[in-house]
Amino acid sequence: MKDAYAALTEKLSYPDSQRLTKVLRRLMDEEEAEIVASLPCSVSDLAQKLGKSEETINERLDGLFGKGVVFMTSKGYQVARDLIQLHDATGGDIRLDEIWGRELLDLWEDFCQAEWYPDMGRKAQTQEVPTWRVIPAREAISEGVKLLPAEDLEVVLNKASKFAVVHCPCRRIAERCDLPVEVCLQLNRAAEYAIGRGTGKELTREEAMGILDLSEEAGLIHSAPNRSEVGGVVCNCCTDCCVLYYGLIKYGELERGVAKSRFQAEVDKTTCNGCQVCIERCPFEAIEMVKISGEKKLKAQIDSEKCFGCGICAVKCDPGAIKLVEVRSPEYIPV
Repeated sequence: MKDAYAALTEKLSYPDSQRLTKVLRRLMDEEEAEIVASLPCSVSDLAQKLGKSEETINERLDGLFGKGVVFMTSKGYQVARDLIQLHDATGGDIRLDEIWGRELLDLWEDFCQAEWYPDMGRKAQTQEVPTWRVIPAREAISEGVKLLPAEDLEVVLNKASKFAVVHCPCRRIAERCDLPVEVCLQLNRAAEYAIGRGTGKELTREEAMGILDLSEEAGLIHSAPNRSEVGGVVCNCCTDCCVLYYGLIKYGELERGVAKSRFQAEVDKTTCNGCQVCIERCPFEAIEMVKISGEKKLKAQIDSEKCFGCGICAVKCDPGAIKLVEVRSPEYIPV
């Protein structure tokens, strides 16, 4: 029988990765790894296959669920469907710090830097459609601007029935910024999972909206899967720590992996007071100060190629000189 850890690294698309093996060994012992590598499988079949009692198998599966290694589905326990799910479920669990300190987080960071990020850059080169998408900040949207349901976070939250917030695994693992950490919104089934595991704090709809407001004020980018339905998660990301933004930027493939919003920032230079707050806040380095004829102060100018339409600059523009304007059609967001 193939070594259980080797079977799992292969399942996670990193066969023979010694760094990922170290992550897995920290998360589960050999007995647990054998159970996980045998999934999907009924408890009775697992007990027979591995020579354990069903009680032992159930105890182990419950423990693995608590650690974020396996997930309950309608067909029973299943191993993480991909690396992102395993990374997020284990890296975002602050309870594990009491057991391992930073050891697990450091193992994740080592794997990310050495293998995951460069691989992410290579794979992005062949992507036809980005898997992730920027959602514009609510405070940056001018009155009267028509938003689609997939980019209107108030609509998204109004359609949801369950809400939870979890700690951002990316910022916990990377620790490259000091922005808020407890800001990853989980909706519906994802929220039920986080609450059931004990890693998520249940929120009211109003509290969930408050997380969005806090994130915009702090300078975090609303992000979600690039499709016309936002049903499970709304991430509030930074480009310093997020596995997707950071990894894709590092290897020059951001636009292939993350779709811009349908909007772009635009500056009214007669209103701009040259304070440069927007430059400090822009996560994509898409703003520069330029000399305007007849003006003493430098004024902000947007680089349309670099702007991702997140609106973070506009949120803190006190004179209201920056607005988001629609530059892409509704068909831009894939069904």
